[in-house]
Amino acid sequence: MIGRTYSTPILLVTTAHPSLFQHVGSDGWIHPNLGRLIQPRHTSSIEKTAHAGIPWAADNDCFQGLDEPAYVRMLDRIAGLPGCLFVTVPDVVGDSVTTLELFDKWAPIVRRRHLPLALVAQDGLEDHFDAIPWARFSCLFIGGSTEWKEGEAARWLADEARARGRRVHWGRVNTRRRFDLVVADHGDSWDGSKWARFRKTYLDQGLEWCSEVSARRLELATEREAA
Repeated sequence: MIGRTYSTPILLVTTAHPSLFQHVGSDGWIHPNLGRLIQPRHTSSIEKTAHAGIPWAADNDCFQGLDEPAYVRMLDRIAGLPGCLFVTVPDVVGDSVTTLELFDKWAPIVRRRHLPLALVAQDGLEDHFDAIPWARFSCLFIGGSTEWKEGEAARWLADEARARGRRVHWGRVNTRRRFDLVVADHGDSWDGSKWARFRKTYLDQGLEWCSEVSARRLELATEREAA
């Protein structure tokens, strides 16, 4: 049996439920590296997605500005649905200190609905390492500015999270260069606006990147187990 060192990266796309079935794997079913990312303003048919066994997660949409009532309505709608990878707790872009404060405020609200929490990592989180509430979340969502996201600190935090058994999700990954830099060796899932906005043109390409990494990770894991 392959151990926990092997994982297949999942591309989470904010798109309608039926469109997921336009991207299939070799078995004719939805592509194994494809999942869905919902937001407070985009939750249509999430019940169908969840009950179909498709991986999915929920973002707080704070990049556009937090709509608290809409966020809570989303939480109420998805509570109890199967297959949720994570729900991002509200954050502030580029501000790790305020994001940690918001986590303290909102984490109990999300937890009461028995949903898996994600802490959004923002610029400078590495300087507050001792304040990271590792025991209270199951996913580290790498947000932050472009410069910070592509820097060594973000990758170090991602590796630390994975070593602690936490999922790592990278936000705003739209190019092969960034995918190779951060997701290929440091992530379990990822998203980017390109894959939804230009889904018919580019999404299958992004899924192929995932397939390449999946094959490489499986090979490495098999070699480790055999050693």
